[in-house]
Amino acid sequence: MRVVVQNTLTNRQWVGIDSPAGFTIGRDANCDVKLDSRFVSGLHARVERGADGWEFELPPGVNPVEINGKEYAPGTTGIKVTIRDKAVVKLMEFVLTLEDADREGVAEAEDEQITELFNLLHANVLRRLDLRMGAISATDTSQHRTDQLNKIIDDLLLNEFRPQVFESDLTKALGRVGLRSRVSDWLIRKMTQEKKITAEWHTLGTNPELEGPLEAAIIKLVNKAGIYTGKPIPINADELVDATYASGFGAVWDELLANVRMYAVISYVKKVLYDIIFGLGPLEDLLRSPSITEIMVVTPKQIYIERNGRVVKIAQTFPSEESCISVIERIVSPLGRRIDRSSPLVDARLRDGSRVNAIIEPLAIKGPCITIRKFPQFKVSVDDLLRWKSITPPAVALLRACILYRANVLVSGGTGSGKTTLLNVLSGFIPNQDRLVTIEDSAELRLQQEHVVSLETKPANSEGKGQYTTRDLVKNALRMRPDRIIVGECRGDEAVDMLQAMNTGHSGSMTTIHANSTQDAIARLETMVLMGTEIPLPAVRRQIASAIHLIVHTDRLSNGQRLVSQVSEVMGLHPISGEVETRDIMKSVELPGGGRTLKPTGYMPRFLGEMVEKGHLRLESWFEQVRSGT
Repeated sequence: MRVVVQNTLTNRQWVGIDSPAGFTIGRDANCDVKLDSRFVSGLHARVERGADGWEFELPPGVNPVEINGKEYAPGTTGIKVTIRDKAVVKLMEFVLTLEDADREGVAEAEDEQITELFNLLHANVLRRLDLRMGAISATDTSQHRTDQLNKIIDDLLLNEFRPQVFESDLTKALGRVGLRSRVSDWLIRKMTQEKKITAEWHTLGTNPELEGPLEAAIIKLVNKAGIYTGKPIPINADELVDATYASGFGAVWDELLANVRMYAVISYVKKVLYDIIFGLGPLEDLLRSPSITEIMVVTPKQIYIERNGRVVKIAQTFPSEESCISVIERIVSPLGRRIDRSSPLVDARLRDGSRVNAIIEPLAIKGPCITIRKFPQFKVSVDDLLRWKSITPPAVALLRACILYRANVLVSGGTGSGKTTLLNVLSGFIPNQDRLVTIEDSAELRLQQEHVVSLETKPANSEGKGQYTTRDLVKNALRMRPDRIIVGECRGDEAVDMLQAMNTGHSGSMTTIHANSTQDAIARLETMVLMGTEIPLPAVRRQIASAIHLIVHTDRLSNGQRLVSQVSEVMGLHPISGEVETRDIMKSVELPGGGRTLKPTGYMPRFLGEMVEKGHLRLESWFEQVRSGT
């Protein structure tokens, strides 16, 4: 048993024990897994291997323990709970993840067998499909390919591959991953209020009579995770299911009739093959899930996701490098972009606006690599940021006033820190009558104003011609009579033209930049301008000091939370060093109980009086908010 311990107060994580033998949990020094807390008893629990799994024993008198989402409070004689394969145990401020190493090794071996099976099926299906491609009508391609694929897979599974799929231990392994896929789909439908699965693969030989028992099995599995129909689906639903699925699957699977089990396996195989051949393979389900914000394919056999601010590895994989490259080509081809050994990296976007970066050999040594920043299914508002404690009401009032005042704003931060999300929210403060021009590499901004011109860069074609960079579009935007220019991200010599725009009557413009702090953002901006022109450094600094009014910095904390951590005003040039000088107006501070929040430093913008005079900021209300800490 391997036990990973996390202290939720300090966010420290470590391996408590990794041993095939039983172990003890408690505060005493002689406990195998030592938890230093006054709320943990000297000996809080014993864990021993039993006939049906691991037996988790709580002695009488100890504090309650939550195991796989269910709380256990020992009575006068204690309590014993049997767990299998994997469990998540919450003990006061500690979260213990218990994984059966033996079972984990078996699951990995089964996953490898499943991958090998799908490789063989994929190859066989493609060979048979090629023989019939000429028979597909151009006006009814979708229905023909669905019917074709349905017949081909049925024939393969019920004949050539029958012994391998239905007369071996692989049947239950396929059922395990197949039912888990259906559970995920059930959760997605409930979260997004979908009434039915709309994916085309679901029409592949669907049997309504057999769907009923499978739906009932899914309900049992989610109920074991503490998720119930008629109640709101928790945001961490997938994590709750992961914690209980392994222990609950066996009994639920064994209760199903043989024909229902066979149907579950066949429908799952059809779904996987359909996604590989006509869709985006294992990415399809991940893209539909509202709780996933980022998908990272490190290699075709190694996929990570970001869910609820945490990065975790998932079981889904691509069957082969070729199928992974095929998915990349399927993404970029409709956009007129290409990827091959002569042009091995590409930026693109999906139909829903999700941003995609793909890179292949020879640049990606381990194989094709895909990074997808998912486009949010809903527009993030100021209320959302306040609810997530990413920003405070006084900061919102100040930034709204600065936008209305037409201050030029630079949003800085690291990768995934929420720069674009914040830029979207800030753009919502712009008056509707302003003419806006947005410039991006991949369109992500979702401005709510009516008078918006959206521009997107274009890479060179196969002949090396037709490229239009951010700098080209910024120059062109100056001829389009914009009131404000919004550049999704400054990352090169386009910074020169952006500063020129801010200094030539296009006040109220905004952009983002990668940086570690507001002062670092100034240094990076200087470097980018020097890359694009031969202007002396003192002149560059004068341009920056006169163009940028406000820098808003975002951070991503270790627990996944995004936070506005710094709001700084550009003061001008230092009289001695000549460097661009900034002063913090608001800065994040540590809270006594853990976490961080944004607090005023006592300094106010030099243009505060003008904002108050124009009615953009009510000073009395702002000071009341600051005093109350709201």
